[in-house]
Amino acid sequence: MDSLSLTNNLPLHFAFALLAASYFFTKIFWARVLAVLGLIVALLYARTQGMTGNAIYGWGLLLILINLYQLLWLVRERHSLRLPEKDKTLLREALSGLDDTQIARLLKAAEWKDCVAGDILTRQDAPVDALYFLCSGRVNVEVDKSFVTYLEKGAFIGEIAYLTGNPATARVTVDEPSRLLMFSKMKMARVAASDEQISGILYQLLGRDLAMKMRRSNTRRVLVDDDPTRF
Repeated sequence: MDSLSLTNNLPLHFAFALLAASYFFTKIFWARVLAVLGLIVALLYARTQGMTGNAIYGWGLLLILINLYQLLWLVRERHSLRLPEKDKTLLREALSGLDDTQIARLLKAAEWKDCVAGDILTRQDAPVDALYFLCSGRVNVEVDKSFVTYLEKGAFIGEIAYLTGNPATARVTVDEPSRLLMFSKMKMARVAASDEQISGILYQLLGRDLAMKMRRSNTRRVLVDDDPTRF
């Protein structure tokens, strides 16, 4: 009897499987697509089984319409948000884990900044109001007036202050003409609030970028300490 019941209710099980699968998708677009499909299958099954009750169909249709509206909004946003052609490869690599729409949404919260040699991006022990991403050029990092390292395209600048809310730990000066993206904390907070996935992945990327800088800095320190010509 249980097996017969299971066989007869396969469409319903399939509908709930689609709804369950939608919770595993991190991309909200496909999560909503699966949710709509699951709800449609469930309502069709209820119809073929002669189930009555306005509540079932009313709530089901309402949920379908809500998800369809959100899907339409996402499609329109995808068409309106485009990555700059010359920077899209670099942005996709640096912001891996985010799709083009999410990256473009971040860009709307950013400003392009062209800098010349000598421009100061952060001052040690001073507040930092923005997070920078280096698209081209090179910057010089100093701690306590001592050179630490160079940063080149694909690097974030000011991430420690951004993550901790503390003053800058280093002085960062533009070493050659550079092009940067500047993200203000206030605008970034709005974007993060509207999409938790952006916030989570961005924190992971900043943490990974910081870890790579620390390894590079430690490697350089070891090489300098082992250099017999420094005496």
